[in-house]
Amino acid sequence: MTDTPPENRLLALLRHMTTLPLMRLPEDIGLSPPAVGLLSWVDRTPGCGVLDIANGLHLAPPTISVGIRKLEKEGWLERRRDPADRRARPLYITPKGEELMLRVRAHRAEMLKFFLSGLSPVEQDQLLDLLDRAITKMAENLGTNEIRR
Repeated sequence: MTDTPPENRLLALLRHMTTLPLMRLPEDIGLSPPAVGLLSWVDRTPGCGVLDIANGLHLAPPTISVGIRKLEKEGWLERRRDPADRRARPLYITPKGEELMLRVRAHRAEMLKFFLSGLSPVEQDQLLDLLDRAITKMAENLGTNEIRR
């Protein structure tokens, strides 16, 4: 144990983790991490709109629109007509985007497997159980707008 407060230690560990090469996307991916994030959002929620993404990411709709337009122009995403609402233009990932997301998911799976490989199976379970508890509790607390100290 150290005298460092746990929240400072966690922050330091997270910062260190982000510097590791495996935490980055492969260089040949051709898109920035925010662009991959937008693509991933649409991949997980086909038919979503700009407002859905903006609300989910807590960003301004114009910020999302700029990224979406770029991804559309480059053929990663497409807007389709909604027969139920002529004004709506839901977003969908293209086959080109699907291929990229397969590569991203494979890279992430490899990265996470490598990340956990330094721990025994028992330690992996312990780490995942603790993270699950911490994340669940935080979500519960944030859901009630309370952060317990």
